[in-house]
Amino acid sequence: MLGRRRPGPLPRRVAALLAPPPPHRRWLVVATAALVVLSVWAANDGVLDLHQLIEHAQTR
Repeated sequence: MLGRRRPGPLPRRVAALLAPPPPHRRWLVVATAALVVLSVWAANDGVLDLHQLIEHAQTR
């Protein structure tokens, strides 16, 4: 019968998608969030310094 064939072995990628997700690592999420916050703070500080430098150059 056409619709009653048994499924063959799954390719590795399909099996990986169907497998349960790996266990959550809370410390990894916290470390990533801390790195993002630090990066945003550093970028903001750099933008403010650049803005002050441009204003100082325009007043001369």
